[in-house]
Amino acid sequence: MSRPKNYQKIEEMDRVIARLFARNGYHSTSIREIARELGMTQSSLYYYYKSKEEMLFRLINEAVDESLATVEGISFSDLAPEEKLKQVLGFYTRYYAGDQEREILLLNEINSLSPEHRTILTEKQRHYVRLFYGILRELTEQKKMKPINHTVATFAFFGMVHYTVKWYHTDGSIGLGALADMFVEIFTRGIFAD
Repeated sequence: MSRPKNYQKIEEMDRVIARLFARNGYHSTSIREIARELGMTQSSLYYYYKSKEEMLFRLINEAVDESLATVEGISFSDLAPEEKLKQVLGFYTRYYAGDQEREILLLNEINSLSPEHRTILTEKQRHYVRLFYGILRELTEQKKMKPINHTVATFAFFGMVHYTVKWYHTDGSIGLGALADMFVEIFTRGIFAD
């Protein structure tokens, strides 16, 4: 079943807004500029969004929800922990390196949100960490992981992926799939027991 046209319009609007916020910064992007870029009036824009902050929150929150659903599905599957880890690493790399505008917003603009919205996103980020820890714990229990601190391993991986916004270009010589494969190889060789 196809999605309604209105949904497609909102998705396109979100892409434009994400690009503007990522390029110019949330505080430096005005509602007037967003409306102009979308070819709309400011009042028309408020038909779709309650406020500028709601735009930012929705952009970040939807990206986090979408990726979290996939990571949960992998984490709670019957796969062996090594395979769970490889799938989570590969997916997370492709997802965030592939949508760098929303990644920039997640990294740089989360503090522009109200405390209420930040709390929602912080709890979801903690859930990511718990899922990742769960896989590392399974590996440790099965003696398939080197004696590496789980916190260090978790944030080493997240840092590796999130830093791609500084150097990775989706139109460069390394495709998203190849990048994900390389990150999986680098990370798993570093933590898997021989």
